Amino acid sequence: MPELPEVEYTARQLRSAIVGATIRDALVFWDRTIGHPDPADFLAEIADRSIRGVRRRGKLLVIDLSGDLILTIHRRMTGNLLLLPRGWEIDTNLKTTDPVAWNVKGPSFRKNAIDEKTIAIATTIDESPSFKAGDLLYCRVCFNLAGAGRLLFTDPRKFGRIELWPRECEQEALEGLGPEPLSKEFTVETLIQGISGRKSAIKQVLLNQQVLAGLGNIYADEALFYASIHPLRPANSLTLSEIQQLHEGIVSVLTLGIEHGGTSFSEYRDLWGEAGDNYDHVRVYHQQGKPCVRCGTLVERIVVAQRSTHFCPGCQKLTSA
Repeated sequence: MPELPEVEYTARQLRSAIVGATIRDALVFWDRTIGHPDPADFLAEIADRSIRGVRRRGKLLVIDLSGDLILTIHRRMTGNLLLLPRGWEIDTNLKTTDPVAWNVKGPSFRKNAIDEKTIAIATTIDESPSFKAGDLLYCRVCFNLAGAGRLLFTDPRKFGRIELWPRECEQEALEGLGPEPLSKEFTVETLIQGISGRKSAIKQVLLNQQVLAGLGNIYADEALFYASIHPLRPANSLTLSEIQQLHEGIVSVLTLGIEHGGTSFSEYRDLWGEAGDNYDHVRVYHQQGKPCVRCGTLVERIVVAQRSTHFCPGCQKLTSA
């Protein structure tokens, strides 16, 4: 699932690419992707809205639209946003020729046969996205941008959700999210308050979005390794110095993840179809059986709160400091 760094990286790309553009209309190919309102009202409300800004809250993208509306996009496990330049056509023939395949794959996209040189000169967005075979399959929603191409939401497993809300309902739309770990408000004291009194494993607590918004499996493992804390340690057993190290580790690994474009080892791609390279910089995540970069002990994998968890038994002891 895309976590804070992947969502933040895409938000920054969107901010530079689509702010100021107008959503001419949208096409919905899988109704359940639209979480609010119902698809018919969604399509009516989204048409002709200009894009005023792009933000991130936790793992959600928030797009500010004209008319005091906000568009929220939760990518969940396999959702990606891809920006097609002008000159790409939608092929929906599969809907009639093979409805079963259509239900799985959705439409396909192909470059228009007209003069591509003219398209490249006219477009204001990236002229040469690196989309590979399969990147453009499983499109669930397509936003047609007036004069600026198409913004696709692809999602093979169909868990992602897109919602449209009045700005006055933003708190309702984003309810249940704790502090932002890269904000000034996220201090050591904030982290102490979040884990205080919790007897659950610290890894489980860090995955609680009410405790910390945006942190997920990859970066929780990396932050705990940074702080030399075993993922099964009860949260309330951490010392002040350990919490300080954990706070530093959370900020550090998230910042590094953004700098490297996110962690791609599966479906995650950025706006132009590129994989992030932060996987080359992780220390323990998916490194089971390899020697720890600090002490040489082999990294192990266990399951915590039904999530695959990676740690070094040499650096991360299951005892308090």
